[in-house]
Amino acid sequence: MMTETKDLKRVLGLFTCTMLVVGNMIGVGIFTTPGSVAAKLPSAPLIFLAWIAGAFLAICGALSYAELGAAYPQAGGNYVFLREAYGPLWGFLYGWTAAFITQAGTVAVLAIGFTKYAGIDNATTAILISWGLILLFGGLNYAGVKVGAGTLDVITFLKILSIIALVAAGMIFGKGDVTHFHSAMIAHPIGLATALATALVPVMYTYSGWNATVYVGSEVENPSRVIPLSLLSGVLITASLYIALNLLYVYALPVDAMKGEIAMAASASRSLFGTAAGRVISAMIAMSILGCINATLLTAPRIPFAMAKDGYFFPSFGKVHPKFQTPAHAILLEMAWASVLVLWGHLDRNGFDKLLDYVTVPSLCMNTLTVSAIFVLRKTKPNMNRPYKAWGYPVLPACFALMIGWIVVSELREAPLAALVGLGIVSVGVPFYLYFRKQQKNQLI
Repeated sequence: MMTETKDLKRVLGLFTCTMLVVGNMIGVGIFTTPGSVAAKLPSAPLIFLAWIAGAFLAICGALSYAELGAAYPQAGGNYVFLREAYGPLWGFLYGWTAAFITQAGTVAVLAIGFTKYAGIDNATTAILISWGLILLFGGLNYAGVKVGAGTLDVITFLKILSIIALVAAGMIFGKGDVTHFHSAMIAHPIGLATALATALVPVMYTYSGWNATVYVGSEVENPSRVIPLSLLSGVLITASLYIALNLLYVYALPVDAMKGEIAMAASASRSLFGTAAGRVISAMIAMSILGCINATLLTAPRIPFAMAKDGYFFPSFGKVHPKFQTPAHAILLEMAWASVLVLWGHLDRNGFDKLLDYVTVPSLCMNTLTVSAIFVLRKTKPNMNRPYKAWGYPVLPACFALMIGWIVVSELREAPLAALVGLGIVSVGVPFYLYFRKQQKNQLI
């Protein structure tokens, strides 16, 4: 039996919120996507350009989200911002996208990535282990936000330390080659622009999660201060670690050997330290992925929870567990759909790459629309209380929107199928929105 309560409790401080951002961002991506980037950009300078560009875009987005999150410190994040800027339809479509594509899809990608790094080749075993991870971390977050957050703090902090140790050991003791950094750049500017745009799709997937704190706005202590600080500090920490890891990868392997490699960190470690060390590193990375699964299952359910509280989703998902004070039914929803997507990712031969496109393109579209909300709200609600105003406005938010638009168009031209499937599921949300709006009107009669 669950009862509806008015508010979730504000129990998350700056350290936990920063670890939430870092934990959401550093998952399977940085250990798997560099091979996809190298396949599109076959030179070391261009690879680093892509990762630096991704960091710049994440910072631009984080600065904009910081203003929105401080002004609307409520559960749901993008859902709330789009609802306030563009109306309930766009808020609903974001929430629908998050629940059934971006957030649940991210959990599935992470669970699959864990099995790849753990060296589990049997499909049935891999599916069962992926489901077990979803059940474990979903259960921890079901049992209380402080339980999930405490687990997140420990795993994420250890993850940061292990990455620093790996990079330091590889650069000091590893058998790498500095000549790998001297690979030539491709010559044609038009081809270069297209290649860079498509390479930024896996890069931006890897940077996704930079907006994590806004999803738990109702549970953040002193949100006007903590939300902006956690977003910016989390992005800066993560970007520094990503660039350091890419330095290590290129030092370990020539760019041609990086192309298409999924278990990039494991391959680089084997090259630097030998086969036995590579297995140890693979196990370490597999464990680090767990923190991101936990972080995503902490933030994702707050979106359908917020929708249900507004009457735009099934009412049971807006209920708070009377004992654990968590959006329990919303957590179960994300766990269930992520488990379905795990089947796709494991049973389709190219399922992992398709899941990345399925998740990333709709996510980029919705993030761009959300950043644009800062322009709308500055105009329509000029007197609204804004504890923090985005630095670099309007230039940096405009840079984010234009560059992400360029990335999405390029990806739709180069690899349209999975991206269109994701965008198609977004459009399926429209009749559901009409249904919930009709239900609301009937209740008022």
